[in-house]
Amino acid sequence: MTEIRAALVAAMLALTGAALLDFSLAHRLQTKPFDVAHVPRGSFARIASLGNRGLMSDIYWLTAVQYIGDKDADARGWDKLLPLLDLVTDLDPRHGYAYQTGGIVLSAAGRIADSNAILLKGLSKGPDWWTFPYYLAFNYWFYLGDYAEGARYAEIAARRPGASANISHLAVSLASKSGTPEDAIALILELRQTVKDRSTLARLDEQLKLAVLERDAQQLEQAAKAYEARFGLPLPDLEALVTYGLVPAIPPDPFGGRYVWNLEEKKVHSSVNPFRFRASEGAHLPKFQYEPKASGDDRQEARP
Repeated sequence: MTEIRAALVAAMLALTGAALLDFSLAHRLQTKPFDVAHVPRGSFARIASLGNRGLMSDIYWLTAVQYIGDKDADARGWDKLLPLLDLVTDLDPRHGYAYQTGGIVLSAAGRIADSNAILLKGLSKGPDWWTFPYYLAFNYWFYLGDYAEGARYAEIAARRPGASANISHLAVSLASKSGTPEDAIALILELRQTVKDRSTLARLDEQLKLAVLERDAQQLEQAAKAYEARFGLPLPDLEALVTYGLVPAIPPDPFGGRYVWNLEEKKVHSSVNPFRFRASEGAHLPKFQYEPKASGDDRQEARP
């Protein structure tokens, strides 16, 4: 009788444990639909692969793709992406898409240091792709305001196979400290041609919208200065620019809101996205500080 009772108690405990595990898993799926519980070290994974490093790399790459494609990724966070990409590229250093996709997605998520880390690893150990130094140039200039580093990486990109003449133009522009939002737009459009999966394209398109927003805002602010010079009064609202022929029309906000004029700051902002560059003078170079905005499930195609 005692043995039967003990077996029943053990069975009840097992059922209770299973129920708690199910509840825990269900809660995790609701709060973080696709998260990664643990990312092993590259050295351990190489041993565990039993010589099939390419296969193991592809398995973790698929995990990274699902992690990137989660529709609630921004709410979940991006803490595991760089470790995943490090693991994929430790197992297969020639996995070019892991470096490129990781660099784009991480910078779009505001994790510029992580983006630079995986791109620099690609530059050192990956295939000879011009996109790695090209996107490093974008990060250093557009997000960190470092013209010198941006120009240096643009020059490296321009010398790599497959790079277009536009990259040489960007290198000269950054070297002369005259990078503009138009350069950022051209840079993203150039890089966009190398991307095939929709999740990564969506991240590039978000950055394209930021560059368009900055271009429009700078143009409207220049027109506001012209208004003040003509009338000796500060611009009351953006519509006055159209009324007095200083701009043909107020451009549409790429984020679906509208452009608004802050009279006190004499700055233009989007009504729905607070992103703007803040120009500040560094010791030697003008710098931009990135202000990320507050707050896709496709597989990356197989690499060649």
